[in-house]
Amino acid sequence: MPALMNQALSTDSPQARRGFQRLALATTLATYLLIAVGALVRAAGAGLGCPDWPKCFGQWVPPTDASELPAGFDLSQFNPVHTWLEYVNRLLGVSIGFLIFATLIAAWWRHRGQPRIVWPATAAFVLVGVQGWLGGQVVEQGLHAVILTAHLVLALVIVGLLLHAYLEARWPGNRGAGVQTSPQQRALGHLGLGLGGLLLLQVGVGTVVRGLLQDLAKAGVDRALWLPQGFWPDLAHRQFAVVLLGACVGLWWLTRRRAPEHAGLARWSVALIALTGAQIGAGLGLAYAAVPPSLQVIHLALASLMFGALSVFVFQAYRVPR
Repeated sequence: MPALMNQALSTDSPQARRGFQRLALATTLATYLLIAVGALVRAAGAGLGCPDWPKCFGQWVPPTDASELPAGFDLSQFNPVHTWLEYVNRLLGVSIGFLIFATLIAAWWRHRGQPRIVWPATAAFVLVGVQGWLGGQVVEQGLHAVILTAHLVLALVIVGLLLHAYLEARWPGNRGAGVQTSPQQRALGHLGLGLGGLLLLQVGVGTVVRGLLQDLAKAGVDRALWLPQGFWPDLAHRQFAVVLLGACVGLWWLTRRRAPEHAGLARWSVALIALTGAQIGAGLGLAYAAVPPSLQVIHLALASLMFGALSVFVFQAYRVPR
């Protein structure tokens, strides 16, 4: 009995490891949810549903009716649906900040001898503070495209860090004397990192395009005329999507040649192609169906899943022998 109690209390016991894995996975999935809700806020035009920061219409709990607005706020700024959608988005962001903090504490408490777990969790916690500051700047700068781009790209980086901490904790090789993968696998990991950089660039260009569409909406341009106008950021975004698809196909082909026996790398390289194809399909739907809000959310959600799939591919290439 004492031996069982000591095992349960040990920071390296199976129970402790599984507890951290569940927490890290839950935090990663919650961050994905926050990205999807943020996309919904943007698609609904509710980005300025709360015109101030960190309060909302000068209150910690926003009003539900225009008659409850405090003095000093313009009545035309208030839309109860937009206000509460943005407010829920902020509450979710704060909740995930606490989840990331809990993940950080658990990483230092249970895996302090494993830097591959501790440092990604630490970096995610630091960046979530930067992310909170950027959220305030998004409101103060009136949804400026550059700040929105940084806000979204940083969210994906945080997802990648949390996912790495989870995978490292789940991978049994993290407790061994060292994991040796082949030079061919490591080369695939390098290519995956490069592809991740291209994907973040593509996401940034897409966010700039969305900011320009927002300006067209403010100018009263008909929704059906937003994308077919042929302005260069949208054209660059479309062409770069084809480049990304070609890069994913190339990564899959190289995986088959350099690591033919690695089922995990093969599976995730195929998933990348499928997600990229679906992403292009959603983009075409946006272009030729008058930019429906539902497809905007799907488009961004697919981009987030692509980054997650690529993160798993890179982890396996560097850490999991075939």
